[in-house]
Amino acid sequence: MNDERYWNIKFLNKWFAISSILFMGTFIWMFIDDNDDEFKVYQRNFRKMEAQNAESKLLQEIDRVREERIVYEKKVLEAENNFDLKEFELLDYQLKLDTAKAKFYKANMNYLESKAIVEAKKYNYETQKLHYHGMEPLKIEQEYFELVASLNVLKLTKEDKESDVLEIEGKIKSLGDEKNNAQIALNQILKEVNIAQRKLNKLDRKKMTLANKIGDIFRDLPILDFLDPYYKVEQVVLPAIKYNVNFAQVPEVDRCTSCHLGINNPDYKDAPQPYTTHPNLDLYLSSSSPHSYEQFGCTSCHAGRGRGTSFTSATHTPSSPDQKKEWEEKYHWHEMHHWLKPMLPTKYTQASCFKCHSDQTSIKGAEKLSTGLQLINQQGCNNCHHIETHQPDRKIGPDLRKLDKKVTKDWAGKWIRNPQGFRHNTKMPAFFNQSNNSDSSSIKRNETEIAAIVEYLFPNGDKKPNNPKKYIGNKENGEKLFGVVGCKGCHIIENNPNNIATTANQENLFRQHGPNLIGLGSKTSAKWIYEWLKEPSDYWHETVMPSLRLSDQEAKDLTAYLYQFKNVEFENETSVKLDKRELDNITSSWLKKSFSVEQSNSKLSNMNFDEKLNFVADKSIRHYGCYTCHNIAGYEDDKPIGAELTYEGSKSTSKLDFGYRHDLDHKNYVWFYHKLKDPRQFDYGKTLAYEDKARMPNFYLNEEEIEAIVTAILGFNDDQIGKELLANSYIPDQQIYQGNKLIINNNCQGCHIIDGIGGHISENYSGSEYAPPNLNTEGSKVQPDWLFNWFHNPYKIRPNIQVRMPSFNMTDEEWNSVIKAFQHRDNDLLDFASDIKIDKLSNHFKAGKKLHELGACNNCHFYGTQFPKQAAQTWAPNLALTKERFQPEWIIEWLRDPQKIMPGTKMPAPYLPDAEILNLPGAEQDWGKYLVKFNGDQEAMLIGLRDYLYSIQGKIDISSEINEYFKKNGYDFEDEEEEEEEDDDW
Repeated sequence: MNDERYWNIKFLNKWFAISSILFMGTFIWMFIDDNDDEFKVYQRNFRKMEAQNAESKLLQEIDRVREERIVYEKKVLEAENNFDLKEFELLDYQLKLDTAKAKFYKANMNYLESKAIVEAKKYNYETQKLHYHGMEPLKIEQEYFELVASLNVLKLTKEDKESDVLEIEGKIKSLGDEKNNAQIALNQILKEVNIAQRKLNKLDRKKMTLANKIGDIFRDLPILDFLDPYYKVEQVVLPAIKYNVNFAQVPEVDRCTSCHLGINNPDYKDAPQPYTTHPNLDLYLSSSSPHSYEQFGCTSCHAGRGRGTSFTSATHTPSSPDQKKEWEEKYHWHEMHHWLKPMLPTKYTQASCFKCHSDQTSIKGAEKLSTGLQLINQQGCNNCHHIETHQPDRKIGPDLRKLDKKVTKDWAGKWIRNPQGFRHNTKMPAFFNQSNNSDSSSIKRNETEIAAIVEYLFPNGDKKPNNPKKYIGNKENGEKLFGVVGCKGCHIIENNPNNIATTANQENLFRQHGPNLIGLGSKTSAKWIYEWLKEPSDYWHETVMPSLRLSDQEAKDLTAYLYQFKNVEFENETSVKLDKRELDNITSSWLKKSFSVEQSNSKLSNMNFDEKLNFVADKSIRHYGCYTCHNIAGYEDDKPIGAELTYEGSKSTSKLDFGYRHDLDHKNYVWFYHKLKDPRQFDYGKTLAYEDKARMPNFYLNEEEIEAIVTAILGFNDDQIGKELLANSYIPDQQIYQGNKLIINNNCQGCHIIDGIGGHISENYSGSEYAPPNLNTEGSKVQPDWLFNWFHNPYKIRPNIQVRMPSFNMTDEEWNSVIKAFQHRDNDLLDFASDIKIDKLSNHFKAGKKLHELGACNNCHFYGTQFPKQAAQTWAPNLALTKERFQPEWIIEWLRDPQKIMPGTKMPAPYLPDAEILNLPGAEQDWGKYLVKFNGDQEAMLIGLRDYLYSIQGKIDISSEINEYFKKNGYDFEDEEEEEEEDDDW
């Protein structure tokens, strides 16, 4: 009986065969697809490029040594020919060598045989001597010593025969020395050629042997490629750099060099991507750089998915819509939506520097980030927004607790309404007439809000006008003072926005550190200007405006100059007016945010006018966050109103409100950019109560400024970096960082060149000798205790400089921080040093004295109160200061080459006679016997000159004497500068 089945065996076998074939095909396809990685395509192309490069280098090296190669190959040929001529001599030596070796062999065997017998006899002798202690010498003792004597004879014979062998071998070797030396010299010439040839043989299969070709092919076949493939994933593990995976900190793994193969090779700087050399290898990626690839990889700076091995999986980010379109067509690029930290666009790459350099103010190689951080400080972003890693030193806006002494209520209202209407480049942002509050109802509300704020800021009303004539001097003299005394180090007076540099860099930020002083006469009174110039900290204790120690007359002259600048258009603007009905509406609106309608109406009806005014003023000040930038009475301890930005760079787009801006690419940096460009734009299309609208003010930043600040914001992220990679691990003293911040915040680079940046005040002078000095080498130049005391009591050092070192309102600790910052620049952190003892009887000192006389230093330099012999425009610092002020090692370097330390200085290097001159007849009479004794030792001469300068004594601070001289002689530096231009022979 046949079994019943519900299937057809033949049909089943057919489908089983088909499925087996499909499975086998899929299995084969899997291997092919797995082996056909994108990075391998780049590596194959790069191998061809490397082969071409190696071949090119080989040809270059061959061409470079072509002539030398011919010469040395000729020498090798000649040596080989000479060696061939010595064939019979070589055969003769070879025969002699064979005979000598045979004799040596026989002598050596006789010696070894005898040595074995002696060792056996020695054992017997020592044994009997041990057992028969105290008995007469045994016969075996005599036999032993006879054998030892015989062995010594055989040893001498062996050594003699060995010497004969070595002598003959030396002669044979000497016959080939010429040939060997010539070959060695040729190999040295061809060293680079051979290296290039070997590299080419490894890269180019055409140059390989057959066995190597087969091996090179098999090593990259599927399955076999696990052994030692040529085309493979290149990766580096970065244990000090971690990223978050499900709340676990996992070391970063970078595989970027699987495609970016020429990234740390300078030979590929002109190669196309992804093979191009990384810029600035002295700073990045190379093993000798501070950011080596093995420590930092790529993603620590560029972000992205380090484990990716394809263009898309690495999460490359296009920098523009055009580039995005190009990538989609060329690489089939698409966004990986679920990777939280895609690669940064190129223009924002510097953001990553902040992770390691958060304590630094100026970061080498990250000028855009440094500018962004400085803008955040200057614009007060970190006053409104808490940034744990970049906190402000003080409130950026002026103190408003004495506002009634400075401005009128009318001016204050107009200013709050439209700051840019008074000063086009003010740092004060605009809160009103923005994209979400420029409708008529908002304008009406804003006017009343402003009026309420003004009333709060002026509790005692306007001050009565004072008599300005009492505080006004000569404005022409004031203009001269403004140009030379130091005001231009921080301030400009410019009405035309087109005349102001707008490029966002630290240099331009130093130029505009203080406010533009246009329209100052329309803003405040002559009395306030005068008192502010005399002592700024009396009005605002935390101000960074220093005191220039102006005399009463100088302050009056400057007041006259500044008070003349008016802004008539601003003065004629309609004053801010309070609408009582609108005041009720605003009060009611705020009450309804906290209470029911019935309660709100009840509270409103029970409030008088003053209560409503104070209520609206308080709500407005808090709503707009006025107190975050300004000190306002009653708000000293209130918290910032802005969102915390400590980790803003890591915030995902899902937490950023793009509103109805569907035209924008949803990236965090895109949101940051547009938020800074128009802070209120994301309210577009929304129906919001006024109190719920965006309130961030508009700073009217230009494109470069926005890009710099966005770079900084992206740097505020939660990336985890090991302590060993942080910049402060190399500079553990936090005082150095504090000192650098003080240098930036107090705008020292407005007057001085520091690290090659700043010193633009020198543009107001005809020569660098009239400008504040370049502070290059300042840390190794001056003694710290002198500098500390001088900071507290600055006096004139360079007699012909009119600009003054200001007096800053800083603590001892802050001054010490500044000193340490300068010392760190020159790697000179010593606090104390032993005094140099000067022996005035030494040859060094006497030779230095003679050099000093020959150099006629008193032509330009003061000696205490003794004036120089030449005219004032050549005057140089007082040499009585030398020992107290300068470090001894620095003086020697300064004397060696003043131009190297301070380019443009008029100080010449002293002439130091060499040995040839000092050995001429009559040299002792011309140069002095002590100089002649040095016999041209210039180092000793510099030490001697240094010692003599250290011995000069006298009054140090001679400011009063110099000023009296100028007053008596009617000296005018401008006239001197004109004379200098007219007559170069002075």
